[in-house]
Amino acid sequence: MVGHAQPDGVAQNDAIKATVSVTGINQFNTSLNTGGNFGWSSAGATLNLLKPISAATSIGVSVRYGSQFWNWSNMNSYGYGGKSPWTTISTPALGLSYSHKLDSDWRLNFIPTIESSAETGANLNNSLTYGAIFNGSKQLSPTLNLGLGTGVFRQIDTNRVFPFIVIDWKISDRWNLNNPFPGGPAGGAGLELTYKVTSDFKVSGGAAYNSYRFRLNDSGPYAGGVGQNKFIPVFAKFSYAIDRTTALDLYALANMGGSVTAINTNGNTALSTNYRTAPAVALNLVKRF
Repeated sequence: MVGHAQPDGVAQNDAIKATVSVTGINQFNTSLNTGGNFGWSSAGATLNLLKPISAATSIGVSVRYGSQFWNWSNMNSYGYGGKSPWTTISTPALGLSYSHKLDSDWRLNFIPTIESSAETGANLNNSLTYGAIFNGSKQLSPTLNLGLGTGVFRQIDTNRVFPFIVIDWKISDRWNLNNPFPGGPAGGAGLELTYKVTSDFKVSGGAAYNSYRFRLNDSGPYAGGVGQNKFIPVFAKFSYAIDRTTALDLYALANMGGSVTAINTNGNTALSTNYRTAPAVALNLVKRF
């Protein structure tokens, strides 16, 4: 999955800043429109390093590894033959970032990324997603930063381009509208409204768009093909600051408008079905050094 909308903050001195996030997600079982049920869980960790090289410019690197574990049941219709379309998907990823602030209060960000997304046993050489995110935002006032961005990716045999809004708006001392934390379950290209209950506790709500593809192995029903999952995670988030550098987020999600697709090695769609809104929960632990 690719979803970094913007770097997670810019350091104010020349020290390297490190952020580690660990995320676990469980999507509960939901029904496919063509029959059968599925659910999945995932675990992943991300390390971000950020280094200012001047008062206006910073560079960074991000390393991520995640795995998804899919469970299917009642797969006796629509030609499934009782078989699971796919099982475990692993996604190692490497990203870079470059951020530069212009004198006009514009900030420009360039974030290239490469990742491999593949079912266990698949050929990693044919499972690459690569591309970059570009965005520019302007500090319109002390409380509002607004801009636009575009992601351009080669996502396993297809091209994907998606625009998004960059926003950080301090509406009041308690309310803030911005993009979700890039390392969280919703990804970075979405909108999140946050209410500060106390100095240590915040409540948020928002939504994003999630779409990712992965190479299938050579022993499954769609051997050597490509799987895809699309959905819109609508979420409520409860965040607690354990200390000044550590935060724990609990998510309650509804994955809406979802669909799963399998494309065979001839490029033909072998499976395409929507699924009902799926409830999910997630935990995200963030530690800054």
